[in-house]
Amino acid sequence: MQNELNFPPPKPKIEGNRIWDVLGKRWLVYTPEEVVRQHLILYLNHHKGYPLHAMVAEKKITVHQVSKRFDLLVYRKSVPFILCECKAPQVTINQNVLDQVARYNMTMNVPILCMTNGRQHFLLSFEGNKTEWLTEIPAYDSNK
Repeated sequence: MQNELNFPPPKPKIEGNRIWDVLGKRWLVYTPEEVVRQHLILYLNHHKGYPLHAMVAEKKITVHQVSKRFDLLVYRKSVPFILCECKAPQVTINQNVLDQVARYNMTMNVPILCMTNGRQHFLLSFEGNKTEWLTEIPAYDSNK
């Protein structure tokens, strides 16, 4: 399945039914969604310059008094900057996925939403009253 994804190298380390979590430094059960998340983490680190310590995966949040878990949150200068929702490659990125990540963002107020299934990547930016679709993830800039 790794070859089907739209991410440049490096690829996550996979052994049998396990995948290496570069953030948690531990082996996780191999799932299609986890493969996408680990590819995204490596892409952000190696190609966009985000340090691993600036990323948090699968943290619990409360949305309308219901516990949820976001897939990946990326910080810039200790401020939440990109909220990512990862889906398995066979899951279509559609309005339901956008609604899901937007609901999470109601409590987090992150300026960029990222939705990916490893094949398609969508980025929505919120700046003041302006909303726009981005064509790529902004590079890490420690000065901002």
